[in-house]
Amino acid sequence: MPYRETAMKYPKRRNGSEYYSNSAAEPFLKDENGRERYARDKNGNEIYPRRRHTLFSRNEEGQEYYARDKNGNEFYPCLNGQSVVIPERLAKFANNTQRYPSDAKGNEYYLQHQGKPYLLRQESGETYWAKTRKGVPMIPWNELQVTDNRPYVCTRDAVGNCVYVHETDLPPSLQSICNCLCHCTTICPKVLDLLLKSLV
Repeated sequence: MPYRETAMKYPKRRNGSEYYSNSAAEPFLKDENGRERYARDKNGNEIYPRRRHTLFSRNEEGQEYYARDKNGNEFYPCLNGQSVVIPERLAKFANNTQRYPSDAKGNEYYLQHQGKPYLLRQESGETYWAKTRKGVPMIPWNELQVTDNRPYVCTRDAVGNCVYVHETDLPPSLQSICNCLCHCTTICPKVLDLLLKSLV
């Protein structure tokens, strides 16, 4: 979305970053078409207001929309450690790939629809899996049967959904521990879960 100068401008800090005025009744300024716009940081990325009940700007039709970084990628605001999602609308990357929500550390997670994970789509239309902040794909709980036959281990995503990761995607030290544990006749699921927390 091209940036338009407006008659009214956000106040600026010394470094050039715009910010939202705490004294204003509404956080967002509007352009000549009535579209609310986000403030921008010194690098040109749009930013969400903090300590406000209103997180999202609205377009000319009154619909909420996501902020974008300087490269045109939409992103979610983070509140209480998780992404805030506009109802029935997902953020998208500049290439039109749908974006998974994530926690404050950058670990993506699955939204659910009727008890099943909602798989998001790339620009090509193909679905893809959410990843940990370290780039490890997380296989959703209902997709395990359609994957290859590599060994996998169970863990949880950022919101507690059961997901699986390929053992070969784990760091070598964790692979060794998993191999050892998996060969034991008795295993405590809580211990394995704690070990897998190093993924997130």
